Amino acid sequence: MKDYLLYGVEDFVTDESYLRYYFRENEEDIRFWTEWIQRHPEKLDVVLSANNYIDAFAVRLSEAEFHREQQRFTESLDALDAAPRRSTRKRRLIGGAVAIIIAAVAYVAVQKSAREQEKVAMMEKYVPKGERAHITLPDGTEVTLNSDSRLTYPSKFTGEARELKLSGEAFFNVKQDQQHPFHVITSNLVVTVLGTSFNMECYPEKSHTKVALVTGKVRLDRITDIATRHIMGEALVLTPTEMGVFDKHDLSLRRTNFDPDEETGWRQGVVVFKDADFNDIEDRLDRVYNIRLVNKSHKTHFKFNGTFSDVSGEDIIKRICLSSNLSYIIDGNVITIH
Repeated sequence: MKDYLLYGVEDFVTDESYLRYYFRENEEDIRFWTEWIQRHPEKLDVVLSANNYIDAFAVRLSEAEFHREQQRFTESLDALDAAPRRSTRKRRLIGGAVAIIIAAVAYVAVQKSAREQEKVAMMEKYVPKGERAHITLPDGTEVTLNSDSRLTYPSKFTGEARELKLSGEAFFNVKQDQQHPFHVITSNLVVTVLGTSFNMECYPEKSHTKVALVTGKVRLDRITDIATRHIMGEALVLTPTEMGVFDKHDLSLRRTNFDPDEETGWRQGVVVFKDADFNDIEDRLDRVYNIRLVNKSHKTHFKFNGTFSDVSGEDIIKRICLSSNLSYIIDGNVITIH
């Protein structure tokens, strides 16, 4: 059984199943790899790099020629495995040499695209739990990142579109540029804007991805998988005060209105609970305040409502306990309800 989590770029490039997925040749392979990539977002950068190499080869070679070159490389690996035992050090050197060859071939293949588009370094900003951060992107776009969120973007925008990846929650005030659309990419959606301000929440563990539009106009496209960005169904275009909600379970995309405090108030330290159960409260306190909440009380069903502005996590717990006739004990960043 192959351990795909150990795969590097050269492994994906030479894997027959992955190639059938990439070229959309086999439904079973398409389904397997789509689900695998969604389950393992930590491998996305490797997958995208492999896709770039495959795409570069495919541009220069016919499909048959591409598969012949891929088969030739696979056979060389098989021959290496079948060869008499060598010392561990020597085998590592040979393996390293093979990897260098693959990298060299890939480098030659992508020279055309490299000349057309200046290669730029990718930047990454992660905001830990209990914190928020403000970023100005290279084009002048202002981004406020919520806690436990990650933004990946180029040090310089090149090409026709401005693209970045978000995991978590962020508020964007996009610098207007009619010639270069702004794309925010998640595992489920691509949000396209020209110049606008909106909030986006796309935490991986949550069942929904939400885009709340404050000004301007945005388009939401569902994608079947983030690696190939195949568009699924019709796009949803939002106008101010509208919110698009994508359901990760049934893959539906619907339009609704939103409460500004609930969706964008976090930038000013506003925390809103609406019919929140214990899991909702626990998740919010963990993310916003880095507090671990433990319930050892008799109460198992919570339905809490409240709006708080610039208060501590303990202040919220006090309010919850007061409304439910409960008590609590603090031990470091752990609060236990009794």
